[in-house]
Amino acid sequence: MKTTLVRPATFTTTRSLGEDSAAPIGIAYLAACLQQSGHYVNVVDALGEALDKFTPVAHIPNGLSHGLLDEEIIQHIPVDTELIGVSAMFSQQWSLDRELIRKLRSAFPLVPIVIGGEHATALPEYCLTDSPEIDHIVLGEGEVTLVELVSSLESGSDLGQVSGLYTRRGHEFVQTDSRKRIRQIDEIPQPAWDLFPIENYLDAEVTFGVNYGRAMPMLASRGCPFQCTFCSNPVMYGPLWRARSPQEVFQELISYKEKYNATSFDFYDLTAIVKRSWIKEFCNLVIESGIKFTWQLPTGTRSEALDWEITDLLNKAGCKYLVYAPESGSVEVLKMIKKKVSLPKLKTSLRGAHKNGLGTKVNIIFGFPGETLRNVATTYKFIIETAVIGVWDMSCFPFSPYPGSELFENLRSSGSLKVDEDYFSRLAQYTDPSRAISYSRHIPTFLLPIICTFGIALFYFVAFLVRPVRIVRTINNLLLKTPKNKLEAAIFRLLRKRSLS
Repeated sequence: MKTTLVRPATFTTTRSLGEDSAAPIGIAYLAACLQQSGHYVNVVDALGEALDKFTPVAHIPNGLSHGLLDEEIIQHIPVDTELIGVSAMFSQQWSLDRELIRKLRSAFPLVPIVIGGEHATALPEYCLTDSPEIDHIVLGEGEVTLVELVSSLESGSDLGQVSGLYTRRGHEFVQTDSRKRIRQIDEIPQPAWDLFPIENYLDAEVTFGVNYGRAMPMLASRGCPFQCTFCSNPVMYGPLWRARSPQEVFQELISYKEKYNATSFDFYDLTAIVKRSWIKEFCNLVIESGIKFTWQLPTGTRSEALDWEITDLLNKAGCKYLVYAPESGSVEVLKMIKKKVSLPKLKTSLRGAHKNGLGTKVNIIFGFPGETLRNVATTYKFIIETAVIGVWDMSCFPFSPYPGSELFENLRSSGSLKVDEDYFSRLAQYTDPSRAISYSRHIPTFLLPIICTFGIALFYFVAFLVRPVRIVRTINNLLLKTPKNKLEAAIFRLLRKRSLS
């Protein structure tokens, strides 16, 4: 069957300091599985085809679409395609995805349209209602479900036998049996990067972390065993955590180094380091091979297994940058959000990472339901401590209730949150605190942006005060246009977007 997988243009804002560019590893896995099953696959990566294209989004203040325009995406789709799959991964860009889907239906009136991803999985009924052009939704981990769906459509067999599907049947919505998680993830074929403009990402040195050169995306594991109430993972993947064998990961990494001249690797795992034995084996494989490259964990990881020995091994194996995600410096808040982390142990891990030569970043979220100003003050104290320890970077985001998370469902059921255009507009600007809404009765909305901004300013003030040499390095890196940490990279990214939009 002739299938086309579409990665829509991404969404960002003129004020956003975050990185919205990343090669779509999820779709690359789907494409590989379809190919392995004998189906013809065409891919349209709207972002990868136009990394320098930013277009204002009229209905969202300061909003920018990053990548090909919808009409250009349609031009890249073969006229004889028999199925169109659209990635609906992130809820903050649903309004843009929905408009693309509407145009796809107009251009291909008889072709089934399928969507999947975290947003689609969290709000399947809403998506089918809000976008009547959609025929089917693949829920959760999509490789097996999509292949079975395509094969069933090709043969004309009963779609009710395809597990993990939410589908339209006349005027009704039907959900099939739940799909069991893939347990033998080493059996999933490697991403079909040959179908993507991967060289565009490599040449532009796109990365979620710190720029160490031509960076390829990697996945060493799937899922997360924890149940944080602000995270959508429990709906998308559930608590099952599965890691690939260290040998398989290492061999894939080496193949990219040889094929694409990759010099660095970004691991996009939800929770990369859970088993101490796994990371030790992987690091020893890299060290014993004698092959030199850099790698990092830019999406946030746990600290439990990251003791002195492990951070020393990481450095020796070429790891350069770690992002820790405690979310709060208040034990009270951590209990409320079910974030099982020991702050004393996390600070010990940060000290070890710093002394062992690893760059680190800490993610903080302010404004959780129930959070108080006293909790905020406690987190500020934690922020100061991390700056003194030697942490490189800090992010302070306002809490946004994300579809699929426990907090989202609680706020929605209580009437504190309504899923409408205004909600998606504000969610789209989650990196812009000025548009944030406070969901804590103890923190007024006008104060939340100030709290977030002050948290970032406090961190960098203390970090530069304790280590004034960082001021000189930062100025030098900015002048030479060679950013070496997230702060410097964010400044360059912001200037680039404003110059191109």
